[in-house]
Amino acid sequence: MSDQRKEKKLNETNWIINFDKIEDSTRRNYFSVLPQENRLMEHFAEAFVINKPKGRVGGDGFWLHKHDDDVYLALFTCVGEGHLASMMIRIYMNALKKMVEGYSIDFPGSILQFLHREVQARFKDKNNILLNTNANVGIVKLNTSSKKMEFAGANMDLLQVINNEVKIVEGEKNQVGENTETRHSYSSNSLQDAENSSFYLCSSGVFNLIGGPDFKKLSMNQLGDYLLQNKELDLTSQKQLAEQYLTTWTGANRQNDDIMVIGFRA
Repeated sequence: MSDQRKEKKLNETNWIINFDKIEDSTRRNYFSVLPQENRLMEHFAEAFVINKPKGRVGGDGFWLHKHDDDVYLALFTCVGEGHLASMMIRIYMNALKKMVEGYSIDFPGSILQFLHREVQARFKDKNNILLNTNANVGIVKLNTSSKKMEFAGANMDLLQVINNEVKIVEGEKNQVGENTETRHSYSSNSLQDAENSSFYLCSSGVFNLIGGPDFKKLSMNQLGDYLLQNKELDLTSQKQLAEQYLTTWTGANRQNDDIMVIGFRA
């Protein structure tokens, strides 16, 4: 082998090694920025998180904050995938941190409105056409004393399992992000019987999974019916069964999107 070919091969090998190191570092940063599952246990009676990125890093994230008796939980799905989507997660997390540290905003709908304006301002002169700043966001507010709960969604709904019924608490259809052509307004919904319910926030990737008996996308009603069948189980058991259900649904098909599910009880 000539010296030139040896040098080329060495450069290619070094590039692969360095790229793997960058990928591993990005993966560690992605998971380290998210709250640990046990932190949810500190504020909810029961809770679980399923987080399965499609690749090494994901575009799904969640945020947890407590102020006095109020607990705030948000799940967000950043549009896109890979490093750019993962970067947007950190931007959204920083925007939420800025909100709680500098503003007295306590309604879920108002929080979504703040996020929308903050991202708009952050990227008003954006020139990277590959970077999509939009996100689907769902946020709940639980008062741990009164057990009153509110929800607001930006292109995200909330599943509520109560007694023998599945309710879909709908959010607004508009995403949070850079789209200025549509007027963005997000309302907060008061949830009934929160203390006797199980709740589930799901990223959009869950409902992009293709499979099942008819080789179609999983619907929220189908997932809700499955969760209803297991409503008597504790959420640790539900988590294991939900992971199995999503794997079985996908079958031999490849996972085609990032997946995140958060289940909790007040």
